Amino acid sequence: MLQSMRDKAKSWVTFVVVGIIAFMMAITGLETLAPNPNNPEVASVNGKDITRAELAQAVDQQRRVLIQQMGGQFDPSMLDDQLLQSSVLEALIDRQLLLQNAEDQKMDISQSQIDKLIVSMPQFQQNGRFDADRFQMMVRSYGMSPLQFRDAIREETLLLQLRSGVANTEFVTVEELKRLQSLEGQTRDLAWVVLPADEVRKAIVPSDDEIKAYYDANSNQFMTLEQVVVDYVVLNKNDIAKSIDVSAEDIKAEYQYRIEQLKQQSGNNAHVSVILIQTGEDRSFDEAKARANEVVAKLEAGNSFSELARSYSDDPMTAEKGGDLGAVEPGFFGDEFDNTVAGLGVGEVSGPIETDFGLQILTVTSRDEVDVPSLNEMSAEIETALKQNEVDSLFLEQTRQLADISFEASDLTQPAEQLGLNIMTSEPFGRNGADSGIASDGRVSAAAFSDDVLNLGANSELIEITPEQAVVLRVKDHKKPELIPLVDVKDAIAATLKDSRAAEQLAASSEELIAKLQSGSSLKVLADEQKLEVVESLKTNRNKADVPAQLLQKAFKMPHPGMSVSYDTAILPNGDYAIVALSAIYPGEAAANPEQLKGLGQFIAASNGRVMFDEYLASLKERGKVNILLNNE
Repeated sequence: MLQSMRDKAKSWVTFVVVGIIAFMMAITGLETLAPNPNNPEVASVNGKDITRAELAQAVDQQRRVLIQQMGGQFDPSMLDDQLLQSSVLEALIDRQLLLQNAEDQKMDISQSQIDKLIVSMPQFQQNGRFDADRFQMMVRSYGMSPLQFRDAIREETLLLQLRSGVANTEFVTVEELKRLQSLEGQTRDLAWVVLPADEVRKAIVPSDDEIKAYYDANSNQFMTLEQVVVDYVVLNKNDIAKSIDVSAEDIKAEYQYRIEQLKQQSGNNAHVSVILIQTGEDRSFDEAKARANEVVAKLEAGNSFSELARSYSDDPMTAEKGGDLGAVEPGFFGDEFDNTVAGLGVGEVSGPIETDFGLQILTVTSRDEVDVPSLNEMSAEIETALKQNEVDSLFLEQTRQLADISFEASDLTQPAEQLGLNIMTSEPFGRNGADSGIASDGRVSAAAFSDDVLNLGANSELIEITPEQAVVLRVKDHKKPELIPLVDVKDAIAATLKDSRAAEQLAASSEELIAKLQSGSSLKVLADEQKLEVVESLKTNRNKADVPAQLLQKAFKMPHPGMSVSYDTAILPNGDYAIVALSAIYPGEAAANPEQLKGLGQFIAASNGRVMFDEYLASLKERGKVNILLNNE
């Protein structure tokens, strides 16, 4: 793959595309370079500020990632915005510490390497070639400008270099691997008896006084959920679109404009073939000129352009296709190139022209013919586009109006009337929202239970549910937590008391039995006395399927029994207690397969490397000056 990337990067066409990307990034990303006085910092890392805008953008990007990863299973109500913001800020601080450390160590990646990497990324390619439109669309979906994406690629590459430089120093010796394999493959001789919880529970009958005492002491556990019912209005972009009328004259005018653009663009698109004679360290300009004149002479003598391109051209990507560059729009390859192509008829060949890449000899193989669709064919598409153009601006304007009116209004009647919206009422929901309806979005429940809305009776701020929907709400009814009557929770309390007392009795019985076993009593004899069954499992490994997992975990934590037997207790998921007897431990065998050992070693080294990198980052935090200001604002 890397060799393929290097080969493609040699093409002068690739360099030109990279130049276009760089220019596009510059003109679309300039706004990110402008200082913003209204953008206070939320943290400082060794004097480098992290701004509120950077934090907000990172939080939004992380939210997008979560939504994309979980798809239809994403539940916004499960997303704690405060926790998300805190974790993202911590990640930004870590990132800044590592980037500063990389720069301190003089680590860097050149702009040309970044551009080559972007051009070679499969997600930005269409039919095996870089597609600028696809690049723009996907970068926007990440919530970034092209310039920000370019910077992010540079930073990620630096961080990867730094991480690799630290983590890849870890290694594991063969002897360590053998000991680990011996430990992992260890087996043990076990026996156990189970003290069943059900029989103990059945014998326990809590009295009414005990139930009442528990109810009084734990009344906070028996409260109804706090809930609200909200009134809300929804501003919907689709509803706005339905109200927009597009006249036949508007459609016709847009059609005429598009046809003119189509004619202009298609008429200028020439299919060009090229022979490139490069100049540089390996070939002087005079040598390139002589070689180019040799090509021109052979063309005048009747030799095939495509054959000469395969033999003479220094651009590997076009040479193998007989010099074919495909359709070329004006402005891509510079004025000299465009002027030469514009002056050529189909089949004509230019003389050598001088460019940044060397000398080029061009021929126009064909020019695009204009295929003009009819008004009827484009009418529906144009109408939709005109509505979309208008609805975006209307939606933005009406969201501002809704936010302003709602802020000043004492209820939702005024904003509903002015914007022609219906006031709707939700089903009751709690602080965790609801499974369906308007409260299924976590931002709605967060707004409803905010201090201003819940306690002061204010309208909420504008909530953007989706890019097409915005909501304002106010609390209609607040159902405060109330104590559930004892009669409704009596059975649940009785079950809790039974479980608690059964666990106490089983723990006491287990301790008594283990004391007798440690004094020399036989497990088999004690089991027979209490009508319990002894289960044995010899040479048991860590993953044996027919042994309860909790029992296995306990057995492999118990100390070596030596010449006697070790005893301990394991609690099973259903509340049963198991007395575990460990009588022997057998070491595992190290694998003889070198490849198996090598794979295990790589896995352990990678795991240790991650730990080492975490420790390295922790040391940067200890030495660095990190000041978090978010909670102080």
